[in-house]
Amino acid sequence: MRPLIGIPCQADYREGSGRPIYCNNRAYAHALEHAGGVPVLIPMVNDPGTLHTLLERLDGILFSGGSDIQPVHYGEEPHPLLGKIDHQLDELELTMARWALQANMPTLGVCRGMQLVNIALGGTLYQDVDAQASPTIQHSKRDLPRHTLIHSILIEEGSKMEKVFGTRELRVNSLHHQAVNKPGRGVRISGRAEDGIAELLEVPEKHFVAAAQGHPEEIYMLETVWANLFSAFVDACATRNSSTFVTSNLQAAFGA
Repeated sequence: MRPLIGIPCQADYREGSGRPIYCNNRAYAHALEHAGGVPVLIPMVNDPGTLHTLLERLDGILFSGGSDIQPVHYGEEPHPLLGKIDHQLDELELTMARWALQANMPTLGVCRGMQLVNIALGGTLYQDVDAQASPTIQHSKRDLPRHTLIHSILIEEGSKMEKVFGTRELRVNSLHHQAVNKPGRGVRISGRAEDGIAELLEVPEKHFVAAAQGHPEEIYMLETVWANLFSAFVDACATRNSSTFVTSNLQAAFGA
């Protein structure tokens, strides 16, 4: 049976009518479906306590790209170049991420999702890479098509990501102005850009927790090695040991 994989949605407004909607980019759902998973979109419900009914049925969770995360969640004041934030989304996704990590649920983060996983484990971010990290690469290339390959990633020898991709070097698109600074507890930065900015993350002690700073959901059909990441994630979701799931922990996390 194909595993069920949750994708939290974001709040937005429909173009034209202005009606409030919950949404996410189709590319995430298509990438999971292509790898053999069944995507399940998770709305931003008014009562987070009701989410345990859904989450206890999932086999994995994907945290997608999106707005910046409030720096209060990693003990910092906002930088002048901090972008748009969503307080409700931050609270909801951090609660889900902390629970998923505690329950050893397979977890994949993309862009903001990579930053979210790191914060959930006690790490910090560069609130603006250009201003705080002095990179030699322009990482926020939002003026180009989303599938444009911008730079290489160098993967650490012996890492889980080396096994997943079967190579030590990848090409990737780049659409971010924030990045992981201090790694969280148990986090291994297993891939970096040529200028040292963190691009791949894993948590070796977990069944499967991995993240990419780029957007592999936009390039896996063109740069096919990136399909390996979604396949490895879906395989981990399909083989997750259900005994690691603790319903009481889930209910406590969401105040149920």
